[in-house]
Amino acid sequence: MTPSWLLDLLAAIMLVISAASAARIVARPLLAGRPWRLVQAGTDVDLANLLMGIAMAGMFTSRLTTLPSAAWEVLFGLLTAWFGYRAWADTRSVRGLAAERCTLHVVHCAAMLYMFLALGTAASSGSGGGMGGMGGSAAMSALRYPTLAGVFVLLLIGYGVWDLNQLSSRRHNFGAAGGPATSIAAPAAAAARREPVVRAFLLAPETRAGWDVVLGIAMAFMLVIMI
Repeated sequence: MTPSWLLDLLAAIMLVISAASAARIVARPLLAGRPWRLVQAGTDVDLANLLMGIAMAGMFTSRLTTLPSAAWEVLFGLLTAWFGYRAWADTRSVRGLAAERCTLHVVHCAAMLYMFLALGTAASSGSGGGMGGMGGSAAMSALRYPTLAGVFVLLLIGYGVWDLNQLSSRRHNFGAAGGPATSIAAPAAAAARREPVVRAFLLAPETRAGWDVVLGIAMAFMLVIMI
């Protein structure tokens, strides 16, 4: 059985990512000089990361449970469909689809949807239910379609290795989902220069790519101990 302190630590990391994603959503229009326009390029990705962090924190530790499982299923179902549409619309080849960052977010959201559906927490407790509040054997007995879980684990690890390789070599231009880095609030460039710390870390595409890696590893870990 997984130590409770490890689950608590992972839950805390998920909340940090959620808070940072929320900060990105707010900071981007402020630096662009358009505080009334919260919807910017990449806002959908930050919103997805915000929701995934909150949902996974609740799965790691039942004390942090927020929405009912059925609500999370609807949210991640909609996000999976949205990023799937964006990935298909932005890509003209199968090879390009595999490399498209929207495809990564499709995998993330679909994995979250699978976990909530497979655990069946809505039927057992009527809430979002934390995995930390379930025994390891209970989690394993609740898991359905373990082969699909293995496929998600391989995809999550594969994307994580890919991103780490690109981050280390800095050959890839990490930008907003579905576009290059220059698509991230282009009008914000002048204002961003006046906020070097925020721009260099909080709004940096590499920072969000790093969060994607952490989220993917957390999801893969969750799936492994559930199988």
